[in-house]
Amino acid sequence: MVQFAHASMGEGTPGRPPSGLQRGVQARITRLTYWSLPLLIVFAVLNLSPNIPLPWRIVMLAAEVAFAIVYGTAAVRLSLWQRDEYWREQGREPKHPERFPNDRSQE
Repeated sequence: MVQFAHASMGEGTPGRPPSGLQRGVQARITRLTYWSLPLLIVFAVLNLSPNIPLPWRIVMLAAEVAFAIVYGTAAVRLSLWQRDEYWREQGREPKHPERFPNDRSQE
């Protein structure tokens, strides 16, 4: 039996590739880290370096605030997407998970 490398990381069933949902989550998290880690490293180095003029500090602060807003929005969207996928797997409508799929009496 062939074991896939990603099965050892707790993803999917041992011996089977991960599902499309797991690949989607991996792709979204990879996209977040692809853009965030380099910027975090740059911001950390620039913030720890001494003798940066005040105008550059103000520009860096504005860039960091913009980055935090964009990164926070992306993280919230990832969380909401995961929640919706969970309810779809359960056979429920993500906007109204308390309703059963064939139950129209609550409308």
